Amino acid sequence: MVKFYPSIPDDIQEWMLKQSVWFTASAPLAGKHINVSPKGHPESTLAVLNQNQIAYLDATGSGCETISHIYENGRVTIMFCSFGAAPRILRLFCRGRVVEKADKDFNAWVERMIDSGMKMDKAMKGIRAVIVLDVFKVQTSCGFGVPVFPKSKTWDDRPTMPAWSTKMAAKNGLEKYRENNNWRSLDGCPGLKSARRDRGQWLVVEHARARTSRVVMGQWDALIFGFLIALLMFAVGWKLGLLELKL
Repeated sequence: MVKFYPSIPDDIQEWMLKQSVWFTASAPLAGKHINVSPKGHPESTLAVLNQNQIAYLDATGSGCETISHIYENGRVTIMFCSFGAAPRILRLFCRGRVVEKADKDFNAWVERMIDSGMKMDKAMKGIRAVIVLDVFKVQTSCGFGVPVFPKSKTWDDRPTMPAWSTKMAAKNGLEKYRENNNWRSLDGCPGLKSARRDRGQWLVVEHARARTSRVVMGQWDALIFGFLIALLMFAVGWKLGLLELKL
C-alpha cells in the first residue's frame, strides 16, 4: 500500500542506510533521455542531514547526467528497495544542488556528512562533488515485485572504483578524465563547471547556448502554440478596434 510522508521518518532513515543498492533518477527539461544511476553502500556514501535533507558523495564516472540535470532543473528522485524478506520500496522526491570539489564549501559539506554518521570510503580520492538533496515528499510502497536475495549470499564491495581512483589520482589523471567525460550530458546540458573551465569554456555563454539549443530543438510545440495564441489575440483586438471605429 502506498503511503506518503512530508519528511523521512526515523525508522525509514535507519532502514535506508542498511540497504546495499540504491538509485538516482533525473531528466532534462527537453531531450530524449531519462537517466537512472545505481549506487552502492549508502552507509559510506550518503548522509541523512535532517528529516528533509540528504547528501551523497558523487564519484567520478564516465558521464555526468545527474549533475547536468540538477544544474538545469534540480529535479531528482532517489529510490531504495529491499531485497530481503521484508519488502519495501522507498522514493525520495527532491530538489538538488551540486557542490563541486573545487567549490570553497565542499570540505564543509563532507565534514557535515561525517558528523551525521557517514563512514569514510576508500574511494574518496575519486569524488568529484557532493550532491545535496532537499526532500519535499517521501513515498513508500509494497515492493512485492522485487526479488529476494538469498540469505546464503552476501553483498561485497567492488574494489574496482577505489583502485581506479587511486591509480588515476597518482598520475594526476582525474582532472583530465573529467574534462573529457564530465563536461556535458547526453542531451547537451552543461556538466561539471570545473571540467568546462578546463576546456576553456565561458560558463555563462555555454549555459545560454545550451538553453537556446534545448528550446529550439525540444520545445517547438510550445513556441508554435504561443505564437498562435498571440496571433489570435492580435486578430481579436484588431477586429474589436474596427468595430469601435464603425460605431
